[in-house]
Amino acid sequence: MNTGSILALLDKALMHNELFPETFYRLYGFTGFGGRSVYPILQQDLVKEAESAPQIAIDTFMAALGFIKEERTGSFSNNKYRVWDLLPRNVLRDKDGDLYVVDAEIKRV
Repeated sequence: MNTGSILALLDKALMHNELFPETFYRLYGFTGFGGRSVYPILQQDLVKEAESAPQIAIDTFMAALGFIKEERTGSFSNNKYRVWDLLPRNVLRDKDGDLYVVDAEIKRV
């Protein structure tokens, strides 16, 4: 949970679900530590028989979604969102060539 708050994390999950519905997040439940903190538990479906996607495939995928590639590798934007950290470690490709974004940083522009 690197967003600073539960609300920011849930908002990020909603943005992810809007942009990448094939790897949508579900709110599974909540957990906490010592009665003083609460953390949401998010869940995604497993992408079977997948490997890290090459950067060129990620760039092409994001262009097809209407995003413009930024100077920094793995960073993209459109008139509504800025998305970054779309690197091979965060995007999977299955045996059919379909891409699945499993982890991305997203913010509204």
